[in-house]
Amino acid sequence: MIGLASEPHHAWLEKHGVLPVTYGPGTAERIREASGGRVDAFIDTIGEGYVALAVELGVRPARIDTIRDGKAATEIGAHTYGEGAAASAVVLGELARLAARGRLEVPIARTHPLEAVQEAFRALERRHTHGKIVLRP
Repeated sequence: MIGLASEPHHAWLEKHGVLPVTYGPGTAERIREASGGRVDAFIDTIGEGYVALAVELGVRPARIDTIRDGKAATEIGAHTYGEGAAASAVVLGELARLAARGRLEVPIARTHPLEAVQEAFRALERRHTHGKIVLRP
């Protein structure tokens, strides 16, 4: 598995069995090199051209999923499964089993008091958090 991330997040990816690749100019070439030239699937959580990147890498539309670029997905027939698709008793049950076995990790990037909700959203908009942003009541 390959994960696109900035350098500060590479160690975390490696710890979780993911081969890190730095995003930015030349991303397609770095992914091809890391994958040995074969990319079977692509999950986009950022938008900003990543569906097009997946197509450039030769990924079939049926194996592309984006939660951020519905327009691009519609144009090529890719999936747009997001958090709503996972909101089922089956998925929640599996998450509970993983948590019970200590196999579910939910990193917390930072916490904010509820009064600082605007600050929390600004941090989220910057898209460089590693983990969830939690609001405390």
